[in-house]
Amino acid sequence: MNALKNQSLIVFILLIIGLVIIMLGAIELLTFFNTKPSTPPVTESPATKTQINTVSFPRQIRDAIGNTLTIPAPPQRIVSQTLGSDEILLTLAPPSHLVAISTLSRNANYSNVVEKAQTIKGQVSDNVEHILSFNPDLIFVASYSRAETVELLQALGAPVFRLHRFQSIADINNNIKTIGYAIGEEERAAALIAQMEQDIKMIRANIPHGLPPRIISYTSDNYTAGSHTTFDDMVHIVGAINLATEQGIEQHVKINSEQILAWQPDFIITHAAPGEFAKVRVKILQMPAIAASDAGKKGQIIVIDNRHFMSVSHYIIYGIKALFEGLYLVND
Repeated sequence: MNALKNQSLIVFILLIIGLVIIMLGAIELLTFFNTKPSTPPVTESPATKTQINTVSFPRQIRDAIGNTLTIPAPPQRIVSQTLGSDEILLTLAPPSHLVAISTLSRNANYSNVVEKAQTIKGQVSDNVEHILSFNPDLIFVASYSRAETVELLQALGAPVFRLHRFQSIADINNNIKTIGYAIGEEERAAALIAQMEQDIKMIRANIPHGLPPRIISYTSDNYTAGSHTTFDDMVHIVGAINLATEQGIEQHVKINSEQILAWQPDFIITHAAPGEFAKVRVKILQMPAIAASDAGKKGQIIVIDNRHFMSVSHYIIYGIKALFEGLYLVND
């Protein structure tokens, strides 16, 4: 009888321990998804300034089409003409080294760095004369920058570097690495990439067992994202299936909403500006084919913040977290 009581006591204790472990795991997961991705702090103490290895300059960086830019010394007057480079530079570079950033950096509908952007007085668009008025020693543009602007800057001998690829998380990491190397902050860039990889590893470790959800991105103007897009990478990271890719769609393509009805995704993913989530969800559900789909009937429309869904910087980790939450946590 005593042996039976002891055995029951052991089972009870083991059950209690198991429940505690489960609760701690849930708390850790909720804490992770409510925590912003950490980024290396930027200070301008003497110690930070000495981290820039002036001995290793001049440096050369080459873009995707073979253009090479020589950087003779650590840049002190950097101009960023795109939001993606704004977000990376405002994390990696001392603020005093940024003389101008893009006008989009202060747009709260798209920018993740609105507050930081307020500390930089200069703002630029695609006006060459205005860009050069800042006397920059390094200018970052992108493949989606106005071609005439880039060509004129290059023709005038300006120190311009064009970032080219934005189709995957690997591309984002490579851009962070390239920018870090160009400005002499490669250690900070490596730390930022490592933090992203750690966050992604945490997300993957918490993907529930079972059949992967079949999902598709769809916007109110009828676009979806297939292979060779950051959205496709986001889908793979959270353990889901991108139906657009499965259907052979590449990059961003317009489709008819009737195709959503034919493919019957478990979830439809879209994006909106802050404060516009409900409005966009209603607009999507007003499309007859969407309303008639299983996802529409169940209300399984996930809206992700524009700033995170469309990001081509490390802030995309917010979008990955939001997608994970929408698929696995919100509907628990």
